Amino acid sequence: MILGLALALCACTPDPALPDDSGPPDSEPPGETGDVEPDDSDPPAELALLSLNLHCLKTSGTDFGSNPERFAAIAEAVAADQVRAIALQELCVSQDEDAGALLVQALEDATGLAWELATAFAHSAWEGTEDEADEYVGLAVQGGLLEQREIVFHSQEGLRRVGIQGRWDAGFAQLAISSVHLDHQHDDARLGQARQAAVEALVSDAAPASVVMGDFNDTPGSEATAAMGAMGYADLGAALDDDRIDYVWVHRGAPVEALGFERVFTGERWPEVSDHPGMLARLVAAELEPVTLTTVRTQHGAAGHYLAVRGDASPLDWELGWPASQDGDQWTAVFSELDGSFEYKWLLDDQDWQSGENLQGRAGTLNEGEVSF
Repeated sequence: MILGLALALCACTPDPALPDDSGPPDSEPPGETGDVEPDDSDPPAELALLSLNLHCLKTSGTDFGSNPERFAAIAEAVAADQVRAIALQELCVSQDEDAGALLVQALEDATGLAWELATAFAHSAWEGTEDEADEYVGLAVQGGLLEQREIVFHSQEGLRRVGIQGRWDAGFAQLAISSVHLDHQHDDARLGQARQAAVEALVSDAAPASVVMGDFNDTPGSEATAAMGAMGYADLGAALDDDRIDYVWVHRGAPVEALGFERVFTGERWPEVSDHPGMLARLVAAELEPVTLTTVRTQHGAAGHYLAVRGDASPLDWELGWPASQDGDQWTAVFSELDGSFEYKWLLDDQDWQSGENLQGRAGTLNEGEVSF
């Protein structure tokens, strides 16, 4: 069931599995939360969120000569602007330094509050060089996450890409927040990852109160970013120029509205701390917009493969599928922009069509049935 927010919605989504979020062999996930007392004060109705690609453990091109100094500066800025949740990409652990541990300690020192860091291992970066490190994506939040799960993208080319999603109590609402880092070289893989990120964000106990942040490695107007818009997400940085690859997306059904958005860590108000600027979104609590969720689900043992769904009503089409979220042998895709009746089919690896006639679906309901290929 969709939990957390008291929303009158017309579909159900499964409780996501909570996978073991461990790193690769002989590697520890980044970060530890220090002994800081939790904040018992009433949470503000305003909310500041930050997305930041850390460029692993590199200090070249920044205003700092060491990572402790660099992360202390990030934490000071976070405290000054009362940022309460951060989506992190290229969060790295080397033989000598742990970016997560350094950042969490800096955040707790600067804010005096407890922070929790959830991570998902992506790949080993810069192998065979002095910069070699294990790379993660992460979510750092004040307080703690109610639940968390790793997103492993079905479409992969070259470096392995993942996301991390958490359900977080922002005070005035529970939000499903995700940090993602998409493929930087392969257009098809990046598009599949963006489509899956959009679906995964709605397969949550807090949907459609969903926020997706991170490095899309693509500019506004691309197919990858258009996928988010097709699923009901607004690009909060749309008023900025068009050379961005970092984003904060908020679903139209989330109980917030934007107060402001800016590019930060540019050397102006905040120092340069990475080869990426940060994206800072300011939100305020708002009335919920009615949203109808439509769930499409099937059971299929597709070890080593994935299922995607195509159909005849937008955002579905017959040319390209939306990768489903996997929970064992159960495959689920959730859509917020479907209306009325529609026809659809499942595809194995978004290539091989299920056998038989088109399936019949109706928006605002749970549509499920057996399939074969």
